[in-house]
Amino acid sequence: MEEDFYFSKKQFISGLMMPKSIGGLTMKRGDVSLAKINDVWEKYTESVPRGRKPLSKHDDLVLIGFGKDVEIEREQLSQQQIETMIIGMKNNH
Repeated sequence: MEEDFYFSKKQFISGLMMPKSIGGLTMKRGDVSLAKINDVWEKYTESVPRGRKPLSKHDDLVLIGFGKDVEIEREQLSQQQIETMIIGMKNNH
């Protein structure tokens, strides 16, 4: 299936700050979703079937790429990495 991948800094930070559930799958705080798009690993906050509108309504949501059968990984960050990332992203708005 071909998918569009989106990233929102606001959604990403809120995801780092609290546990979330996606389709009944509970994601631990600090899980980062990565997709290999054009041979580059990119952080993403949402993926939808190609051509469909994203579900989130964040005003900073941007399309970062798309692909068919994209390789996906989840990376668990340490508490220190989470805090550093939140501070860095809030300072770079």
